[in-house]
Amino acid sequence: MTRMLALWLAALFLFCAPQQLDFPQIDPDVKKEMKSYLQTHYMTPEDYVLSKFKDHDIVFLGEHHRYKHDVELVQHLIPRLYENGIYALATEFARREDQPLIDRLLNAPTYDESLARQITFNGFVFWGYQDYVDLFKVAWKLNHGVPKSKRKFRILGVNCSPDWSVIQKDEDRDSSAVMKRVWRGCGEEDWARVILDEIVARGEKALVYSGMHHAFTEYRQPKFNEAKQAFAGFGDVRMGNHVYRAIGKRAITIYLHAVWSPAGGYGKPPVYAADGYIDAVMAAMEPKFRRIAFDTRGTPFGKVPGQTSIYKHGYEKFTLEMFCDGYIYQKPLSEYKGVHAIHNFVNEKNIAQARLQSPAPRYRNASIADFNQAIAKDVQENLSSIRSALDNYHRSAVSQRD
Repeated sequence: MTRMLALWLAALFLFCAPQQLDFPQIDPDVKKEMKSYLQTHYMTPEDYVLSKFKDHDIVFLGEHHRYKHDVELVQHLIPRLYENGIYALATEFARREDQPLIDRLLNAPTYDESLARQITFNGFVFWGYQDYVDLFKVAWKLNHGVPKSKRKFRILGVNCSPDWSVIQKDEDRDSSAVMKRVWRGCGEEDWARVILDEIVARGEKALVYSGMHHAFTEYRQPKFNEAKQAFAGFGDVRMGNHVYRAIGKRAITIYLHAVWSPAGGYGKPPVYAADGYIDAVMAAMEPKFRRIAFDTRGTPFGKVPGQTSIYKHGYEKFTLEMFCDGYIYQKPLSEYKGVHAIHNFVNEKNIAQARLQSPAPRYRNASIADFNQAIAKDVQENLSSIRSALDNYHRSAVSQRD
């Protein structure tokens, strides 16, 4: 009986234990070169970002969204930016229209959490995540400790003020005429204009924090026709593209490690970034080198492929150095954690506005609970997409072996 129990427990452990997923087979000499480069050029993400300002004015930091450690990195960077003479963080997660509110918040004698949440809510009624709201708190604490005679740190909102009430049915989102009314003539050129007018024109520097698709500088993002499974030209010119057109290589893009959309379409289960090369190399690194940042161009990582991803379309030979100038890896995908959803972010005071400004018309009559559950669910679905990427890659690797 004891032996049977032991066998049952062993089987249960094997079933429940995380499976070692397959990484791509990398030429041993190439892998050795990559590891050697990382060891020789090791920099923490914070030191790396700051180092880029020696030769650049605008550094774009592009994320996948809703990963706790990415937002925390930006929180850690704020005081160090200030110490190094960089006095602004521009962000997708606030509107240009709310700049007076942001300035008031960061320079107030006491911190106003409700105002910080209001600014965040104004930007997007589903963006109820404490970690992003706390960016304002970190900047306020910094300014609160700076002598009155000294310059204060600013957070610049770059986003538009879309009117989602225009959307009456789901099909409206596919209508260019309707969406034109939603965005009211505002686009990413206007996002870039904030950076060019408030930072570049004044001979200053700034870190820009946004989703990766907005942060592209030289790289042009492809469109893809899923029905025809074909490249459909290049999409909108992004915020970073506009800034790059104005100031060239004084602007660069750094990518925060995450998963990528697959070659078959943006809406399909994700895959490893860069065909899994980054994950494979980092899994073989010593623990002390596993939170790291590095250049892509002119390094062993520059020619890393991306044939499993959507980003290859429109390019004869897509490689990582086309996608970004720098890369930040903080931990394995299996260890990612989501940001914290704010309890009662949508409440009695703002439910009417939330209903009105939801991009999804099904929320026009939704309850407070419906909104807050959706906010929390988005975090979990984001983490689930990682699991999907790992599982898909594992199945593909097993299939190829068999």
